[in-house]
Amino acid sequence: MIKVNLLPPEHRKVEGPPVARLVALVAGAALTAGAIGCWAYVRMRVLSEARAEREAAEEELAQVKAMADRSAALLNEFKEYEKRRTRIESIGQQRILWSRKLDELADVIYNKGDTKQYLVWVNTIRVAGGRAGESPASLTFSGLSGGDSYAKLSEFHRTIKETKEFYEDFLAIDPPVGGKQTFSDNKSPSVGWDFSFNMDHKKPNWREKQ
Repeated sequence: MIKVNLLPPEHRKVEGPPVARLVALVAGAALTAGAIGCWAYVRMRVLSEARAEREAAEEELAQVKAMADRSAALLNEFKEYEKRRTRIESIGQQRILWSRKLDELADVIYNKGDTKQYLVWVNTIRVAGGRAGESPASLTFSGLSGGDSYAKLSEFHRTIKETKEFYEDFLAIDPPVGGKQTFSDNKSPSVGWDFSFNMDHKKPNWREKQ
């Protein structure tokens, strides 16, 4: 049956939207509000925390990188120091302390002031290259042995070889050969024997190879 509402529009009953549509609108509004809230939370809280963590990580990385650069610089300095130390040790091993050897030779010549055993004057001392392959350098000194007896020159030669502190750094010494000399200064002794000894030095690091 067809019903016709003959009342004027202003007196007709106003019908609301269907319940299903209302529920859908409310649910949609709630979902939209939730999505906006989640976005705001992520934007304001999670992203800010992530940004702070990233900045902290970048700062820590910069500190670690600075420490790594400092460590690399220290390592390079240490390597340079090791090179210099090795070079200095190598030079030290090849050096011959001639000042010490000359002091020891002076002690042998002076012989604690005992002129009865021998009396020696040294005129020249020089250092040159070694005469043998195993000798890097040689010491040559010449002078006079006072007294008429050639035995005193031989005694001086023997004392040199028996003075271990001085002679152990040398390979050999020339034999005691010399000529007799007469002095005209009217002093004692009036005669003597000239000599020239050449001594071949061992390699400076010979003790390490024993």
